[in-house]
Amino acid sequence: MNFISLKPYVQQKSQCPQCGEFEVISNAYFFQGIHVLRDLSCGHCGLEFWETLPIGHTIDSQVVVKKESFEIIGDVGVKEWLVAPLIQGLKSPENKAIKVQVEKKSEAKKIILLNCLDDCFGHVFTKLWNACFDVAGYGVVVIIPSQCAWLVPENVSEIWTVPIAVSQIRKGVSGLHRELSKLFLEYEEVLIHPAFMHLNHLEVPMEKLLKSQSFPLGQFLEMKPKIGFVLREDRFWLNSPFLEFLFLFAKKFKLLNQFKPVFLWRQKQLVMRCSKLLKKSIPEVEIYVSGLGKTRRFPKYIDDQRIEEIISENEKERNRVYSETHLIIGVHGSHLLIPSGLAAGYININPRYKTAHWIEDTILPYKDRMQHFLGRKLDQNSSPSLVAHHADRIFKDFEYVWKRLKESQF
Repeated sequence: MNFISLKPYVQQKSQCPQCGEFEVISNAYFFQGIHVLRDLSCGHCGLEFWETLPIGHTIDSQVVVKKESFEIIGDVGVKEWLVAPLIQGLKSPENKAIKVQVEKKSEAKKIILLNCLDDCFGHVFTKLWNACFDVAGYGVVVIIPSQCAWLVPENVSEIWTVPIAVSQIRKGVSGLHRELSKLFLEYEEVLIHPAFMHLNHLEVPMEKLLKSQSFPLGQFLEMKPKIGFVLREDRFWLNSPFLEFLFLFAKKFKLLNQFKPVFLWRQKQLVMRCSKLLKKSIPEVEIYVSGLGKTRRFPKYIDDQRIEEIISENEKERNRVYSETHLIIGVHGSHLLIPSGLAAGYININPRYKTAHWIEDTILPYKDRMQHFLGRKLDQNSSPSLVAHHADRIFKDFEYVWKRLKESQF
């Protein structure tokens, strides 16, 4: 595994993106928040620029930013979603102070820093998977936004908690570089972790992160049927080509707040229709809604477990509910990662603009065909009747599939 040394900082050579000079030396780095960047100056043409370290999102291809104009040098391709917050963060003034809370679990003079700061919860979570694995001779230190600190596994050496909301990290974390530079003083060696984004989730001990065991699949038929709709208020189940177009239009032109009441109303109607169909085919089923945001009330036959904000102390209880849930239903997104890792199965409604991120939001723990049977991905235009049909077939066919998968000719 390739770790990069921040202390002592090892001089690294790069090629100047303007004149092509190969002997451009980096003598310093800058901790921006999501990204850690090399600080470079070309002695041949005088260009001063930043270059992201090969970690996290930029592990395969680095982003180069011209210091004077904040102009991106080179083709970033489909990574515009990544570049926008990077530029925004670099433009933010470094005149504020921030206090990182340090929780020491064990002593270490040589540390590997795993940067889990990100403006997307799914990215924070998948980066954190790396913390489950120890590195001989080093203590692993996790730097993470405060609302996600409850997920950090117990085996790490230290937790450095940053008091900032996940959604605010895209603006950069003013004062973070100065604060970390002070913290580094007490260590002999500081390495930065590659922060792999797509580890094989089947090899990650999820119980270390989620603080809960997943659904006991052998008891699927014994436990009372339970289905949870995991909703959000910035992405919606709409089942309408026109409303999907309107949503993308509103999002692009920053009009989402104006149209949100329509989208929320539509989503509630679809959840209610689907719930009635489920109650008809599986009369004993318990149905609940979960997620962030409590706009619009649901009828009494749907247990409303939504929350207004994430409070670390309550997340373990929410995970317990997910681990007792047969099926999670929701629109593609990082809000489904934890529920899909704990529930027996899921029905994932996929917007077509998210097709490129097909594998990023679910983590069922099965290695056999149960992965396909209990993990179902449906199109954005799926109707309540189609979603209910899939859920009904899962309950009706489970006994047969479970029995067949347990058979062996050896």
